[in-house]
Amino acid sequence: MSDFNSEFTIKDNIVVVKTHGYLDDAGGQVLRQKCSELIDKGNIYFVFNLEGTPVINSTGLSMILDILVQIIDYSEGEAAICGLTSLTQTALKMTGVLTLCESYPTEDEAIEAIKETIG
Repeated sequence: MSDFNSEFTIKDNIVVVKTHGYLDDAGGQVLRQKCSELIDKGNIYFVFNLEGTPVINSTGLSMILDILVQIIDYSEGEAAICGLTSLTQTALKMTGVLTLCESYPTEDEAIEAIKETIG
């Protein structure tokens, strides 16, 4: 599997997180740390583009769930996910991630959905 990395950009007050590679324990911890730093700075709207991440292990799934709980439940923010493969979509459904936020086919659709919810 390829090494995991992520890139963060801000579009219209929404943090867009693009991931690349296999999301495992180490990658999940780095992702959670970066997201926590952004949340602590007041960023509470996120889109996670997982198009470049075809496989996520159980710890990586747990990290995504932790991040979403921090955004949605603790910070009263909004999040959306896009770019899922059938495998990652199934895994996110099974772990309850997709009960916290919606998934969209494209990044643009996910961004627009967040914009609509925040007015």
